Amino acid sequence: MTHTRSVSTVAIPAFLLGFGLGGLSLHIASAEGLFGIKDSVTQIGSSLIEMQKNVDELQKNMNTIKQAKDKLSSLPSAGGAMDSFMKK
Repeated sequence: MTHTRSVSTVAIPAFLLGFGLGGLSLHIASAEGLFGIKDSVTQIGSSLIEMQKNVDELQKNMNTIKQAKDKLSSLPSAGGAMDSFMKK
C-alpha cells in the first residue's frame, strides 16, 4: 500500500508536468505556423544571400572602374597642350 502511494505521488506530478509542457510546445508550434515565422526567416535568409551576391558584384564593378581610372590618369594630360595652344 505504501509502495503504491509513493509511486502515485511521483507518477501523477510527472504526468502533469509532461502534459503541461507538451501542451505548451504545441502552442508554440502552432504559433510558428500561424504567424509564418519559419517562412519569414527563410525569406530573410534568401534576401541576405541575394544582397551579398549584389554587394560582391558591385565590388567587382568598382574594381573595374578603379582600374580604368588608374589607366586614364596614367595617360599624359592633353590639357597642358590645349592650354598652350589657346594662349597663342
